[in-house]
Amino acid sequence: MSESSSTAHAATTAAGTLWAAAQVHPDRICVTEVDRPDGVLSYAGLRDRVAATAGGLRALGAGPGDRLALLLPNCVEYVETFLGALAAGLVVVPLNIRLLRTDYAHMLSDSGSRVLVTTGAFLDRLPEAKGLPGLTVVRTDTVGPGSLRALRSTGEPAAEPVAAHGHDAASLMYTSGTTGLPKAVVLTHHAWRSVAETALRVLDFGPDEVILHAAPLTHGSGFLLLPTLMTGGHSLLAGSYDATRTATLFDEAGVTGLFMVPSMIRMLLDALPAGYTPPPALRRVYYAGSPIDPETLREAADVLDGRLVQSFAQMESPMFFTVLDQADHRRAARDPRLPLVRSAGRVLPGVTLVVVDGTGAPLPPGRAGEILARAPQTMAGYWNRPGESAAALADGWLHTGDIGFLDERGYLFLVDRKKDMIVTGGSNVYAREVEEVLLRLAGVRDAAVVGLPHRIWGEAVTAVLVPEPDRTPPADEEIVAGCRASLAGYRVPKQVVWVDELPRNAYGKVLKRELRERLSAEHLYRVDSAGNP
Repeated sequence: MSESSSTAHAATTAAGTLWAAAQVHPDRICVTEVDRPDGVLSYAGLRDRVAATAGGLRALGAGPGDRLALLLPNCVEYVETFLGALAAGLVVVPLNIRLLRTDYAHMLSDSGSRVLVTTGAFLDRLPEAKGLPGLTVVRTDTVGPGSLRALRSTGEPAAEPVAAHGHDAASLMYTSGTTGLPKAVVLTHHAWRSVAETALRVLDFGPDEVILHAAPLTHGSGFLLLPTLMTGGHSLLAGSYDATRTATLFDEAGVTGLFMVPSMIRMLLDALPAGYTPPPALRRVYYAGSPIDPETLREAADVLDGRLVQSFAQMESPMFFTVLDQADHRRAARDPRLPLVRSAGRVLPGVTLVVVDGTGAPLPPGRAGEILARAPQTMAGYWNRPGESAAALADGWLHTGDIGFLDERGYLFLVDRKKDMIVTGGSNVYAREVEEVLLRLAGVRDAAVVGLPHRIWGEAVTAVLVPEPDRTPPADEEIVAGCRASLAGYRVPKQVVWVDELPRNAYGKVLKRELRERLSAEHLYRVDSAGNP
């Protein structure tokens, strides 16, 4: 994961981009935290906060290469600390706010984070954080010692960001591992810059962008921060997603674009009044993260006048392998019979994508196999996992683990996943970790977990269970309650299905594709207007 000095090159980091933008338009509004009167910062104001944060981190003894973990909702302090850490040469470790205590404990330990920036509410869920060796906890919701405000006053503000090279790590982005333990993707400054430059082209960023961050900055929405800075745009930060409020902001704030996962689009459509017309300022709704229900795609393309852009990639090479653009969405809306409604789009320039069989041989159009990719934003590897890094990046290709095929026109179609992963509301759930919890519950003899189509979540985690012989199966509520005690909320099954036995092949492996096909027709989810199953 290193680069020789002869090929290393200076990088324009996200923090450096802020410094440059603040020189050009210091008084332009840079970030606004929605519904927070004091949550507005100009470019110069944000730069000064970031400079003070970087100086405070240096005063703590944190230096280049040290890791800083961020456990915050979307807020001004998230942006300030993210950029402040990069300005000080640190590596940022964004933590998903929807996880559990055990997840955070593993991530802090695995990353070796020197600093954790969070709030008291999260510390209540992770009390041992204050006692972890070498970890300094900084709170954003207090003003005294140990607060972010106090940190900003302890050191000399950084005159400019620490110099970095393109191959230097910028962030560790945790994703699920096949063993159930999250693993960290190492993204370099070059990877972040590559994603930003692709976003500028694909999403057609202009000089007056108002980007709404309604999805978490820890995931897809965070990759729109840098291109917004590069164009002198305005980032609106929403602490949580509310579909009705989002629609209101489209008009009130002149939103030009935002990132969503398909479940958010479904909620938005359900919240919009009949006859809704999107405001002219709204240029695009960009979505990714999970498959979209074809009917939702057609409805969204119709209601939003085709202003949709979809991309496919994965955290190991973020955001952009393929793109289904606005013209494709309009064609799909006009003719529902077109296969475009199920496509992930066409391969982008600068990306090489091949579909291979089990021996690694390329497959012709129409034949499904594993998707391999080469792209400039691909990870340096997994943090402290050389074996898994070598396997994922074997022969210079990223082995995605996704199964799909390319048609004759170069459109990609996803068929299945090589691993038993479910994508629900843009979050990854591995079936195995849910099954292990289910098998520990009283009254359960056998268990399989699959994702079934869901019009809001994309896929809904579904537990297919075999009861203990000669016993009445436990109530579904008992199963769900047992899972909630051990799993994050989005990993808890949304439906429980009892069967006499699970279909298995000659080797004893559960035939999950057969289960999905059978149950998809029998157990499709119905939801009320509030989005409740």
